[in-house]
Amino acid sequence: MNPDELLLRDIHLPDPVSWWPPAMGWWIIIVAIVGLIAVVAWWRRRQITIRNAPATLARCELDRLRTAWTEHGDTQRLVNEVSIWLRRAGMSMTSRRQAASPTGDRWRQCLDEIAGEPIFTDTNDRFVTEIPYRAPAPEHALVDGNRLLALCDRWLDAATRKARQA
Repeated sequence: MNPDELLLRDIHLPDPVSWWPPAMGWWIIIVAIVGLIAVVAWWRRRQITIRNAPATLARCELDRLRTAWTEHGDTQRLVNEVSIWLRRAGMSMTSRRQAASPTGDRWRQCLDEIAGEPIFTDTNDRFVTEIPYRAPAPEHALVDGNRLLALCDRWLDAATRKARQA
C-alpha cells in the first residue's frame, strides 16, 4: 500500500477549556473571600455597637426621665434626676476622673468639653449645677423642664458626634 493512498483524517484538537464550572481551587477562594467579608462586616458592626453603647444607654435613660417628668410634673425632682443623669452620662462618655469631681462652673465647662461645643452657657442654665444642691424654693418653679430636656438632648447628640469623630 502506498502511503499517499492512505486516507487519514487530520489531527483533532480537544475542545477548548470551559470557564464554567471553575476548578475546586477557585471555589475555595470564593468561599474564603465571602467568609472574610462576612467576618469583617460582623466585626465592624460590633465595634460600632460597642462604641455607641454609652450613648444608646444614656438616650434610653433620658427618655425614661422625660416620661417620668410628664407623669409627675415636679421640676425639682426633674432637675435632680437630670443632674444625676448628666454626671453618669459624662462619666460613661469620658473617664470617671474627668467627669466625677468637677462642680459649679467647672462642671458646666466639663459638660461643654465632653460635647465639644458650649451648650450649658446661658445664665439660666445654672440650674444644672446649682439647683440640685439647694433646698426647694419657689424659684425652682421657674425652671422650664422641656427646655432642660431639650438641652440634655442637644448635649447628648453633640457628645455622641464628638465621640464618633475621636
